[in-house]
Amino acid sequence: MVIAILCLTTLGGCSGSSDPVVNLQEKLADKPEYAIILNDMRAEGNFVPSYYHQYRVDVGEKKDELPFQEVDEEVYKKYEPYLGMVIASKGADGAVSNTPFPNGYQHVGNPQYGQWRTDSSGGSFWEFYGKYMLLSQVMDWAGYGLSRRNYDQYASTRQSGKPYFGSQRQFGTAGSVTQKKKPEFYKRRSMRKASSEKRFQDKVNRRIGRSKNTFRSRGFSFGK
Repeated sequence: MVIAILCLTTLGGCSGSSDPVVNLQEKLADKPEYAIILNDMRAEGNFVPSYYHQYRVDVGEKKDELPFQEVDEEVYKKYEPYLGMVIASKGADGAVSNTPFPNGYQHVGNPQYGQWRTDSSGGSFWEFYGKYMLLSQVMDWAGYGLSRRNYDQYASTRQSGKPYFGSQRQFGTAGSVTQKKKPEFYKRRSMRKASSEKRFQDKVNRRIGRSKNTFRSRGFSFGK
């Protein structure tokens, strides 16, 4: 499967779409279920920037982390808010979705992965089975399950066709959980921003310098 998917990471993929996510979905169409996660992204260059995505493809319990691939600016901007999230999926019921949601939520409610339990106060929460407990760590549930109330909020939001970023918008590129889980992305982004601001300031300083030289050449002076 990895070899087949890697075919999609070169020269725009094996089909004609400029969106690699669409290409991946076409390749995965015969799979009973899958999740395509925006694992990482980066922008490089100054005057003519280049944009890159890295995807992770989960098919059942098999997870393939693909290499970075260049994408169009339009594609980069389209998925920019969804770092670490599922950006396309096919559920156990065969329904295909392009509405982003936090990775791991697709397994909540599936008895293959866990079960609903009742806590001491009578509230209902989802608990993954032992072999899948890593999923709750990925979602930073801090040792607790997902409450039925929060899951219902997720289901209602997705039913309306809107992306779901968590009960406190803690997932996605602007989310607190993502910032903890993917520090390298934010380090790169911060460095790029600082470099851009320095280039802008240098440009302003050069223009000021040229203006002063022009005034001097016309007999004006500066300072005391």
